[in-house]
Amino acid sequence: MKKILLIFSLFLLVPVADAQVILTLQQCREMALENSKQIAIAQKQLEKAESETKAYRAGYFPRLSATGMGFYNQEKYSYNLKGGYLPTYVPDENGILQPNVVVDPSTGHPVIGKDGKPVFKEYAFLPDIGIKVGMRGVYSVGVQLQQALYLGGKVRTAHEMSKVGEAMANANIRLSRSDVFAETDKAYWQLLGVEEQVKAAESYRQAVAELLKNVENAGKVGMATGNDVLKVQVQYNEADLMVQKARNGLVLSQMNLCRLIGLNLQTNISVRDSLSETIMPGILTQSAGITQRPDYYLLQEETLLKEKEVNLTRSDFLPQVGLTAGYGYGGGLELNGERESKASFNALAFVEIPLFYWGEGRNKYKAARMEHEMSRLNLEKSAQLMELEVAAARFNIQDAQVRIKMAKNALLQAEENLRISNNQYKVGMESLTNLLEAQAQWQEAQTQWVEAKAALKMSETQYLKSIGRLAE
Repeated sequence: MKKILLIFSLFLLVPVADAQVILTLQQCREMALENSKQIAIAQKQLEKAESETKAYRAGYFPRLSATGMGFYNQEKYSYNLKGGYLPTYVPDENGILQPNVVVDPSTGHPVIGKDGKPVFKEYAFLPDIGIKVGMRGVYSVGVQLQQALYLGGKVRTAHEMSKVGEAMANANIRLSRSDVFAETDKAYWQLLGVEEQVKAAESYRQAVAELLKNVENAGKVGMATGNDVLKVQVQYNEADLMVQKARNGLVLSQMNLCRLIGLNLQTNISVRDSLSETIMPGILTQSAGITQRPDYYLLQEETLLKEKEVNLTRSDFLPQVGLTAGYGYGGGLELNGERESKASFNALAFVEIPLFYWGEGRNKYKAARMEHEMSRLNLEKSAQLMELEVAAARFNIQDAQVRIKMAKNALLQAEENLRISNNQYKVGMESLTNLLEAQAQWQEAQTQWVEAKAALKMSETQYLKSIGRLAE
């Protein structure tokens, strides 16, 4: 709803070509977030990570699939099972079949024929059997259920890694927000500073213009020389050029901010704030640690991810157990002119135990551990650099505060010097050169004052970014 109201308000302001759009820092931040391709990419990465988490979570559950097969072979195949005489068997008193052989009464042993084999009392005749097989339209359909029982912890580790990736994607959004805020704040305070520089330059030009007018009038009555008029004219030209440069800088600053917040570069925008000489109350009393920084959190999660990769690598060389069950229906096979169709249930359990891979598992596991160790060392190194960055950002605020005091004192002194010099010039006790120099000093002091205030606001933004508080 907030986004809709913001867009609607801009829709009311932008269509008028000459209308000025006045924005606050918060509005610029929100618009920059909406316009940022970096944020859009980070959001897509988060959506990808969430989908991967759901996909890996599915590995805990059985997989159900349907199968089907059809086969056609034009040829019919004929086979012949050769028959012949077969020995016979009779049951004994226990019902067990015994060879029906001729027994020698004198010895009680079977009679052996010339071929060295026992002679049977009776033989059964088996005629040749012809078999014809046709496969014109063989088919089978069924469903199959697969369940991994143990894969060395691979499914659990992959799911945990996907959740780590999701946490990293969220942290990346925070990091992207922080970067966008920092860039937007810088453009915002630069625009505000340039606006004040334009006002100061115009005020300076107006003061020099009044002096030029007075000198020209004095020259007409012989109270000022032509050289005096030329000196003031040169000063006025410089002031006029200063105004032009300041206005050009203002246009560029407006275009830069428009670029960030997604407005047409030619939009006439202005900001509602003013440059203050103080920082946000309590900013230096906030926790100055690095644990809130999204980039530090990203490095932590990366180290955790590498640790999970060690477990994932090890799982490839652990025993694996699974189960498959299915139910199918098939038919279409023709045997001696008859077709038959049947349904059947099948089940399969498998166990795979790696035994010897020529050291592949050990070396892959060792390489994954080294990756984890490098990630941990990189975290420690980056943490030290981040702590230095926090300290530097704090010192920058302190330096900016000192610069503010110095610039303010210099401006007050330049204003007082200009006032005295101007009064003395009016009564003839000050030279024109000294007056022009006093005006130039005042202009320089005014410029330094504006720059010091803008630098203070920028250092405040950088400090908040360094402690991970800017994107909150």
